Amino acid sequence: KGNTVNWLTVDITNSEEIIAAANTVSRCDLLVNAAGFGDSAAAEEMTPFQWDRVVDVCLTGTFYTCRAFHPLLSSAGGVIVNIASAAATNALTKHANYCAAKAGVVALTEVLALEWAIDQIRVFAVSPGFVSTPNQRKGLAEAPHRQAEIEARTPMGRLAEIDEIARAIIALASPDFAYLTGTNVIVDGGFSTDGGSSGLF
Repeated sequence: KGNTVNWLTVDITNSEEIIAAANTVSRCDLLVNAAGFGDSAAAEEMTPFQWDRVVDVCLTGTFYTCRAFHPLLSSAGGVIVNIASAAATNALTKHANYCAAKAGVVALTEVLALEWAIDQIRVFAVSPGFVSTPNQRKGLAEAPHRQAEIEARTPMGRLAEIDEIARAIIALASPDFAYLTGTNVIVDGGFSTDGGSSGLF
């Protein structure tokens, strides 16, 4: 009651726009870097644009945002949650750009956790597996066999719901996990324990 939400639209690949957005905020306790998308192609056919765009959005944008909000997070003793992916540690064919970018997010998370612990900032990554997002549902509707394969390879037998990932983020960012930093938490229903995505696509 009485709370308001302000929306700012920025180009996640534009450092100056992100800095300008951060300058409009007076306090930041929790930063969640969730911008990302994929653009698939076999590695030998992947264009420079496909590579650059995915890496710029998924990895470079995450770095720009963390850097821009560092002063606010430091003053608040805040938390950064970088959304990586199970693809950071489980290769997906035709997704060299996405897998490399998300692996970079995990490495960036570890470096920032080391450097910014002195500023009382916790930094960790959450790596979802397959989540029932609108884009995911649209893609699976066009290839129903893929969903069956994913569910068969997932010990919990289904895709994650969006709110399940959100609740994991909120829980891990809470004071209950005040000693958690510099790690990558995989939230994939056990998918990675069955060998991940190798051979799935």
